[in-house]
Amino acid sequence: PSAAPPKTSTAQPLSLAFDPALGQIPPERLHRLPPPQLTQALLNQVLTEGIGRLYLERRSTQGRILWSKDGVVQAVLTDLSTEQIQSVINELKRLTHLPLLPTTQPKQADIERLYQGDRVLLRLRLMAGTHGEEATLQVLRGAALKFYEQQQIRQLGEEALDVAHTLQKRISAIRHRAQQTLNIEAPSARTLDDLVKMLKTMEEQIEQIMKSSHPSDPKN
Repeated sequence: PSAAPPKTSTAQPLSLAFDPALGQIPPERLHRLPPPQLTQALLNQVLTEGIGRLYLERRSTQGRILWSKDGVVQAVLTDLSTEQIQSVINELKRLTHLPLLPTTQPKQADIERLYQGDRVLLRLRLMAGTHGEEATLQVLRGAALKFYEQQQIRQLGEEALDVAHTLQKRISAIRHRAQQTLNIEAPSARTLDDLVKMLKTMEEQIEQIMKSSHPSDPKN
């Protein structure tokens, strides 16, 4: 599935806060809530109960929402109208900054938030089902979140290495053409100077990453 690019900002994630009254509503009465409150109640349930995943399924005339913990279904919200299902999906799209138009192909968006001081990652997956749009919401925290972040760092490292290889090829091509006997104008000194400065900055950043990844042993 296509995925939204990860956020590169170093700003602190936004906090999630819910009306405490939502946690007092029994699951069998949640369907009476308007879509924004229903979505908030579901998120509150997911985060407070350690639920791992929400499933929003659509059938021909109605839909249902399931939530599971450690792969075991904990509760099912049934007899929801297709409009309710779509409205909840749209609320989750707003939360993860996805377009509200129904998806025609699988999509995924990850967004990081703080809940009660702990970092959590909400992963929304959208699918085009037989009877319309469907979705799953997965919550990553603790060890699962750490593993996810390690994967992201590894992927970014591989992408950076690919870019470095491309840059090396471009510089080699510039040098080769500048050495030709043909009357070809070489890059300006300013361009080369800017390139050298960028390379030095990148070298410093790489050194900082290496130091943070392999901290020196504390002195006795």
